[in-house]
Amino acid sequence: MKLKLFTVIILISLTYGCVSTGTEQVQNFVEQQVEEVDEPMQEEVVDTPTPEEDSSITTSFSPDDTLRIGAFNVQVFGVTKADKPEVMDVLADIVRTYDIVAIQEIRDKSETALPELVELVNSDGSSYDYVVSERLGRTTSKEQYAYIYDSTAVELTGDPQTYPEPEGTDPFHRQPYIASIKAINGDYDAVLMVIHTDPDEATEEINALDDVLEYSESIYSDEKDFIIMGDLNADGSYFNEDGTSDLDEYNWLIDDDWDTTTKSTDYTYDRIIMTDISELNGQYGVFMYDVEYGLTEEETTAVSDHYPVFVDVSVSGDVD
Repeated sequence: MKLKLFTVIILISLTYGCVSTGTEQVQNFVEQQVEEVDEPMQEEVVDTPTPEEDSSITTSFSPDDTLRIGAFNVQVFGVTKADKPEVMDVLADIVRTYDIVAIQEIRDKSETALPELVELVNSDGSSYDYVVSERLGRTTSKEQYAYIYDSTAVELTGDPQTYPEPEGTDPFHRQPYIASIKAINGDYDAVLMVIHTDPDEATEEINALDDVLEYSESIYSDEKDFIIMGDLNADGSYFNEDGTSDLDEYNWLIDDDWDTTTKSTDYTYDRIIMTDISELNGQYGVFMYDVEYGLTEEETTAVSDHYPVFVDVSVSGDVD
């Protein structure tokens, strides 16, 4: 991919070499291409169980007395994907199954794709809103996080914030995005932290999430419900799932038995980790949207190479 990109850059440079504005045009083109270059996904081919073979795979939706919370790496979500109506329709359907969902891997310098998605979600009369982080990353390929939420079911309490890394440290390629929420029709509240770790430093970043949790607990000192979720790259060569981490004392709902990839791989990259599971109503897992919507493999991977993950919590009975 890098070789192809380099070749394209050379050709464009030659095309514009005699034009005074050529340098600026080449730079803009390169920045746009870099925005939409995806990180490699390991391609180990395995026999992945179907829903009929594995009863742990859950696709049912949450009832009215619960909140569905979750995370979804939409894989290079930018203007290219937003220009595909069939993909956007599936994404809108997926978002509507959640009360609040943390979106990852938004790579869109124009920052137009996310508003377009939320507008499409609301085209059926729904009332979803969103908050979005600043563009994050150590390289020219920046990403954003977003929380898309049903404003009739969930409200944000306080202002979402990007984790402020302690001075002199740089533990994350893309710092976690923190938001506190409350159920409108109940007393459940929680603090959410979404993260998309860098594959090459997944273990270090996962261990550093304990510091993010400690920071969040200091800001929301009366809260007991904290949820870390997202594409942690917590499997394969990136992370030893049989080893230990600084988050082992908490509840890894999406554990090593799940497959969160849509391709011919079997990895649990995406996780939900909770400090308190007393409000669980028994539903959590991976939303296999290909099965739910009857998609082909090509249609499925056009949406993402990840499945969304989710957890349902009771809206009442929260004691903190």
